[in-house]
Amino acid sequence: MLLLAWSLPLMAAELDRVVAVVNDGVVLRSELDNQIREIRARAAGQANGRLPPDDVLERQVLEQMIQKEIQIQLATRTGIKVSDDAVNQAIAGIARRNNMRLEDFIAAVEAQGLSYQALREDIRDDISIDQLRQREIARKIVVTDREIANQLETLEGLDDTENGAEDKKMMVSETRARHILMRPSVVMDEAKIRTTLADVRSQLVAGADFAELAKQYSEDPTADQGGELGWLPRGATVPEFQQVMDALEPGQVSEPFRSRFGWHLVQVLERRQRDATDEALREQARQLVFQRKLEEATAAWVRRLREEAYVEIRLDPAS
Repeated sequence: MLLLAWSLPLMAAELDRVVAVVNDGVVLRSELDNQIREIRARAAGQANGRLPPDDVLERQVLEQMIQKEIQIQLATRTGIKVSDDAVNQAIAGIARRNNMRLEDFIAAVEAQGLSYQALREDIRDDISIDQLRQREIARKIVVTDREIANQLETLEGLDDTENGAEDKKMMVSETRARHILMRPSVVMDEAKIRTTLADVRSQLVAGADFAELAKQYSEDPTADQGGELGWLPRGATVPEFQQVMDALEPGQVSEPFRSRFGWHLVQVLERRQRDATDEALREQARQLVFQRKLEEATAAWVRRLREEAYVEIRLDPAS
């Protein structure tokens, strides 16, 4: 029994050996095997889930893991930290996109023989790398007007080829509104603000001038313009503000309500439908150019990191 007790750790150590040294980190055999197992499981569930030969697959997966480890190390060195809340939100989003409750999603993960805790750490690493790439690459990409114009010409050519000369209009709903904002402070707590805004609303309902009261009471930068917010497309404001604004008829003034910015009164002035086709096409073109430049810059950046890193691969010669 004593011999068996000593042999088990030795066997585990042999199985979980290092397959790559990456700077001051390592990739373990068990990590590589788990990654390959997950890829095979995903491929089995796809119609065209063909994979390369085992030795080629192993080396491809190991190279991906090496590149990921290099990026995680850089993120850690430069102070990027991903909170548990961020991981929770990401997992909740994945479950929601799959039309599953969180507990059902966790059960489905574990039913595939995967570790939920390991999944959390994978997602934490992915978020960390996303933040790193955003800082190192995405923020530095510039899309010029000329590039947008060239892409628009390409899109228009495709549209003419596929759909003839049919016009496609994109109409957007917009609301013109104005508001008064008051923020809690040492001298004006939430209860006093609600009382003050209720009194202001009574004055407005009685016919007082909104612009004058906004200049007197509002702490928003729009106060000098009488609280005017201009034309707002849906989604331009925080959800609490949008919800209250949507419930108002033109001319109506809301009851006092709270958002993350403080306490508001809002008045809807008018609504309209506007043709935003040109803006939408321009944004589509900008996004296509941006994504193309992002992919090219990311590939070059990853290659440079890989060339600068110390990497020693320790796969068996037969692998």
